[in-house]
Amino acid sequence: MKKWKIFCLTCLLASVILTVWRAEGYIKRRYTVEQIVEECSNIVFCTVTEMNAKRLTVKLKVEKNLKGQSEFEVIQLRLDVGQANYPQKVLKLLTHDTPVLVFYAKEGARLDSLVHANGTWFQVKGQDRRDKSKVWWGLTHIEKYLNESQSSKRTSTPKFQEELKAMLREQPAALTTKFPNSGATRLLLLRANTHRVEHQAISRLARERHLAYDDTGDRSLPGLSSANILWLGFRALSADKYRLHARQEKRIRDFVRNGGVVIVSGQDSDENRPCETGWLPEPLRGVESPARNAFKPTAEAGHLFKQPNRIRSGKIAIDDGWNRWNKKYKVLATTDNGKEIVVATLKHGKGMYLITSLHNRTESNVSRNRAMLENLLHFALEFLAESQ
Repeated sequence: MKKWKIFCLTCLLASVILTVWRAEGYIKRRYTVEQIVEECSNIVFCTVTEMNAKRLTVKLKVEKNLKGQSEFEVIQLRLDVGQANYPQKVLKLLTHDTPVLVFYAKEGARLDSLVHANGTWFQVKGQDRRDKSKVWWGLTHIEKYLNESQSSKRTSTPKFQEELKAMLREQPAALTTKFPNSGATRLLLLRANTHRVEHQAISRLARERHLAYDDTGDRSLPGLSSANILWLGFRALSADKYRLHARQEKRIRDFVRNGGVVIVSGQDSDENRPCETGWLPEPLRGVESPARNAFKPTAEAGHLFKQPNRIRSGKIAIDDGWNRWNKKYKVLATTDNGKEIVVATLKHGKGMYLITSLHNRTESNVSRNRAMLENLLHFALEFLAESQ
């Protein structure tokens, strides 16, 4: 019994240490602003509309989404649960009409957040509910190193907001000659909240390519009408079950038919539950497959595995694949036995699907696939440039 208690305690401590957004998540490491932006799923600009000094509560009105599409119109803070003298210190930062930036990551129902107000970082945590008016975010502590380190310290929240807008939205004046219109290109990622490492890698690639970038966990895809590329993230469509309904499927098909590019990371299929494919205009079947690394390029692959990175068999992470395709699909790579798709394209109307079976579940997987992710994005941009 004693050994069992020690084992349980060890597991609990390990889970705390390994979770990036725990209460002490930013204390032992100097995070840059760029890393914080990558880690979070949403950044919202707010103003203080209500504060109760007696109850130590504050309400923030969401004025603007800088990253992601927030489900909240009001963010409610409880300061009375903070450690030491943090509640009174934070309350002094949040006077009426104070501008506030809220950075948060949502995993399941858990909401982990960093807040910046009056030049100060502090951390809050909440539990999401269907009724957003009942969601309260509790103060944990004021950050030490974020408020000291030159890589993250920001003395003015309004100026910080302008910096973030430039980082996430503004387009560069001069772009590469290869993709002269890439500065006006928008990439929208549909992410699965449980696989954050993939969307961090894709958001970084989008910035490197000077693309306007946004991501969402909402499968109704807000903002799709202004996007040029839609990336359907790893298991964002199908994990333990298929997650799209007919209207969402049609929205994706229409997006491609009107000239958009859809890049598809690997989706989950089980033996008796293949990933459904109503988001495609042509039949395809998801296949449960073992994780592997080997693939076989076809004569149709062109420069997909050569530009901008040389990708060799054995150097990428692959999982559940696809089969039962028809002649309208152009297969660029298969498994070694030739029976499953690893990468294929499908043209539909003015646009194109770029379908893969990449396995982007862990940090190790994504690190292995990072070069391939860049090649897929390069391939999509070339298609858009040639189709204009």
